[in-house]
Amino acid sequence: MRKKKKKTALKAAFLYLLLSGGSWMFMNSYANSYNMISNNNMVPAGLLLRDEEVSLKLLGHSGKLDISLIAPDSKIYCGAYTLAPDEVRAAAYIISLCI
Repeated sequence: MRKKKKKTALKAAFLYLLLSGGSWMFMNSYANSYNMISNNNMVPAGLLLRDEEVSLKLLGHSGKLDISLIAPDSKIYCGAYTLAPDEVRAAAYIISLCI
């Protein structure tokens, strides 16, 4: 019985690696592909941070978000940070170290 549980766990881990690696390879090849008509590089996603605005471009669509409400000196910032999941806080911390 114990051997069967290990096989199931290994299959699940392999499937996870296969799916995540495959999706990463797809996004990477799409980001580095070139259009046949023109030589413009097609980028699947882009993020531009300004003082109080975030501009997001995703596969040809764009959107803007006003982030002045969550400035570090506002009350909403504390609430947003407190309610954020641990993974989001960890990612934000790692990104802030890289910048």
